[in-house]
Amino acid sequence: MTEKPAREYELARLILRLSNQIVQNRDRHVRALGLTTAQADSLQFFLAHPDAAILDLKHHLGVTHQTARGIVQRMEEKGLLQARRSQADGRYQCIRTTEKGEALGQQLIRNGTRTGSRLLHNMNQEQQDTFYALLQAALNNVEQT
Repeated sequence: MTEKPAREYELARLILRLSNQIVQNRDRHVRALGLTTAQADSLQFFLAHPDAAILDLKHHLGVTHQTARGIVQRMEEKGLLQARRSQADGRYQCIRTTEKGEALGQQLIRNGTRTGSRLLHNMNQEQQDTFYALLQAALNNVEQT
């Protein structure tokens, strides 16, 4: 006779299924906008950090400098980012989003908001607050191990 999996195991599997579904939805939305997930993450980074350098993106994404530079270059070719020499230190290029990049960034936020709304559908405010607090506590627990 097989032993029934522990509740903790079932919970971990359920969260993994939820995570996979969110990632699939995000990948589909990002592809529909003509971006890769790395480009979408980079666009959001530069929207939040105007005039950041490629080095900053490298640290944010946890990639090599060459990879970060390639992402920025491809996004410049798409007209989403614009690089210019730093006024403070000419060795660095500051990256800014273009109007097209800002518009695409807003679309990414709208897509993410729709996904969040679907997650919270049919939950009252108290349930939403509890769900958020429990997810945050669970994430903190996992990050500390």
